[in-house]
This record gives sequence, C-alpha cells and structure tokens, in this order.
Amino acid sequence: MERVSNQKDKRSKRQITLVIVIVLALAVATWYIFAPKKEFETGDNTETGIKHLIISQTDEANVGIEVGQIAPNFVDVNDNSFSLTGHRGNVVVLDMMATWCGPCITEMDHLKELYANYSTQGVVIMSINVDPTESDEMIRQFKSAYGGDWIFASGPEIGTTYQIMYIPTMYIIDKQGVIAYKSVGVTDYSILSSEINKLL
Repeated sequence: MERVSNQKDKRSKRQITLVIVIVLALAVATWYIFAPKKEFETGDNTETGIKHLIISQTDEANVGIEVGQIAPNFVDVNDNSFSLTGHRGNVVVLDMMATWCGPCITEMDHLKELYANYSTQGVVIMSINVDPTESDEMIRQFKSAYGGDWIFASGPEIGTTYQIMYIPTMYIIDKQGVIAYKSVGVTDYSILSSEINKLL
C-alpha cells in the first residue's frame, strides 16, 4: 500500500510540475504577443547610445534564421535610417546576448579583438540584448564595463523572431544579407575571423 501511495504522490507531483511549466510558458508567450509596442518606442536612445530594434517586414523571398537564408530585417524605432538591410555591402556580426549572462561577458573579449582587427574592413558588430526586462541603463553600463565601440541595442522582439533559446548566439551575415554562419555558445575569435575572412 505504501508503494502505491508513493507512486501516486510522485505522479501527482509530476503533474503539478508540468502544469506550472505550461502556465509559465503560456505567460511568457502571452507577454511577447501582447506587450505594448510603445515599450520599445519610449526612451531617448541618443542619450544612452542604445538602439531599440524591432522587426521590419520585408518582401524578399527566402527570409529565415538558418544558414543560407536572408536574415530577417530589423529597424531602430527611433532612427528609421538604421536597419539591418542598411548594412548591405558590409559583413555583419550579430551577437545575441544579455547583461546577466556570464558566457556573453566572455564573448566580449573575442568581439573586442574582432572589432580591433576588422572594423576598418567594413565589418559591423551589433550586440543585441534579447532580455525584455533589461533597461537602456543596464545595457549602457554593461557596454561601459565589458564592451567596445560597436553597436549595442535592445531587441527582445529580435530575439523572438530569431528564436533565440540560448545566449550568446552568434550570426555572421554576408554582404548580400544572407546568414553565412551561426553558432550557439561562446565562439572563439579564431573561428569568427576565419568565417569573416571567407566573406571579405
């Protein structure tokens, strides 16, 4: 009888855990779908130096998030002249990150070296914070402490569109806007530079 009771308790605990996980997943999904877009439009990013990126519709075929597809376009809501497609002709490195992420801090050293060696060759680096709870000030402080002179942006909507599950996630986009390389986790400078060299 005791064994049957224990099995019932275990099954009941599993069911409760599953319900909690499902409720949390639905809450996060609901927030992303129904969060007011004004959240991304407020704040003077000229003061903080942080761009606010949202996805922009594009008529191009073969848009997607895998190697060989055209990277989904995004724009800065406070500066319509800034967009991913505006960097066609450049190799673009997208670093999907958050300020609390230890591996993202480690990645900064590789990006600093990349910036030092490639920024004069038309390579553009963008570190995009995908955490919707982090403020411009938090991103600015992170940039000041760990980052460099490349573009830092707030882009939770970008994280959703690019289906970011783990950070850092790195994308290298070629001069035509096609994803040439994708990596999850800390990516060493030597790997990044090798992939970029193929595109220059």
